[in-house]
Amino acid sequence: MRMMRTNALTVMASVFAVLAVSAGVANCAVAVLKGNHPREAETLPPVGDADPNQRLLMGIRFAARNQAEIKQLLADQQNPASPNFHKWLKTGEYDQRFGPSPDDIDAVAEWLRSEGFSVASTAGGVIAFSGTVAQAERALRTKIKRFGDGSIYANVTDPMIPARFLGIISNISGLDNMMHAEPVGPHRAAPEHH
Repeated sequence: MRMMRTNALTVMASVFAVLAVSAGVANCAVAVLKGNHPREAETLPPVGDADPNQRLLMGIRFAARNQAEIKQLLADQQNPASPNFHKWLKTGEYDQRFGPSPDDIDAVAEWLRSEGFSVASTAGGVIAFSGTVAQAERALRTKIKRFGDGSIYANVTDPMIPARFLGIISNISGLDNMMHAEPVGPHRAAPEHH
């Protein structure tokens, strides 16, 4: 009788532990990574869902730390009255002062691995990782659709990330293969031919 009661208590404790862990995962606060899907994906008509088994090569870029300090430094470097006027940062100094911390890089890489992604590199303040469309849709709570002749794909909504990484992760690349062109210089009308 005593053995049965001990076994029953052990089973109940195990069930409660699993439920507590599951509840913690399900209730993990998430946040939208705004501006992280192509605008064209909102207006082009999709031709279907992306292949869930398609491999994606993705990358995470980190937001700069100490934003107020960066703004002040930039203002000081342009102010002739400042002791930092035209004093530029040395090689590696930007990363030291404003780049992602090793702890942040490790935490984001660990989250990606826990979601089943393969992390290829964490060098240079960028995390290179890969996974399938299905993994990306599940982990990032977005939907990836096909466009045009079916060879173009894009996430149609901004991805979601754990809220603890908001302000740490700047963007996630590789969720689409649309070409993004941004004007670089002044725009002039082409000369008219008479």
